[in-house]
This record gives sequence, structure tokens and C-alpha cells, in this order.
Amino acid sequence: GDCLAMKGFAMVTMTLASGALVDVYTLHAEAGGTAEDQRLQGEDYTQLADFIAATSAGRAVIVGGDTNLHTDTTHPDAEGEADTVIWQGFLAAAGLTDACAATECPDTGSIDKIAYRSGEGVRLTATSHTMPRERFTAPDGDALSDHPPVVVEFAWRERRG
Repeated sequence: GDCLAMKGFAMVTMTLASGALVDVYTLHAEAGGTAEDQRLQGEDYTQLADFIAATSAGRAVIVGGDTNLHTDTTHPDAEGEADTVIWQGFLAAAGLTDACAATECPDTGSIDKIAYRSGEGVRLTATSHTMPRERFTAPDGDALSDHPPVVVEFAWRERRG
């Protein structure tokens, strides 16, 4: 297991101007490359998909955070196709679209990911995906995090019927 940082997810429901609801999830997922880590990652994403199904049924959803999944199989920490299989299985189980795949994403293999779906009353569309590292620095120029920021802009419209 991964003991370097607290892991898990949190959720908040946002109400848009139209009254439509969007459930927004933030996560920091299990890391590591052992067989045990891969098993735990798979179980964690299954648990998150099940929670989304039970808690956010019918609602629009945005999920973002440090997935710790290396979907670029050339990355030194990639476990072959295992991380890609976990991520794609999670997206399918929760009915989500990877915002990077829906836009012209600068780093398709980043472990920091955002995914989304439309729901009752609202249609979400990812319109841009950027990683503006230069904007997220301390006054001395040092990075604010060991991860680049991920910014996804969404367009939304009221969905009727």
C-alpha cells in the first residue's frame, strides 16, 4: 500500500444558475507499482464508480485529481497496460468521458486527470484542457506543487426533457 500521503475522495454538489445539479469529486488515488498496489488501485476505482452510481445517479458529474494512473505506457512508472485498463474501466463504469480525450490535451499520459458526464438538467462539454505551470508559482518562482495544474473549462447548457 501507499503510505506517503492520505488517499481517498471527497464530493460536493454544486447548483448551477438554472438549478441543475453537478456532483464534483476530487481524488488522490493509491500509488505504487507492485502487484498489491495494482490490485488496490483497481478496487479503489471500483469503489469510487459504485459510490458515483449510488450517490450521483442521474446527475452530471466532474471527477478530478491525482489518479496515480500512468496511462502513457512509455512512462517509467507505467505498469504496462494495467493503469490504462483501470482508468478505462472506471470511465466506462461511471459513464464518464476523459476531458483530455475530449479536447486537444497537452499531456495524455498525465496522472492528474479530469473526467465528466452530463446529467439531468445539464449538458457538460469540455472546451479546453491546459496545464499552465507558469501561472502556479510562488513569489520566488518555485512551483507550488510537485504536479502541474490541470485546468479544464466546461461549457454547460440546460438540458430539457
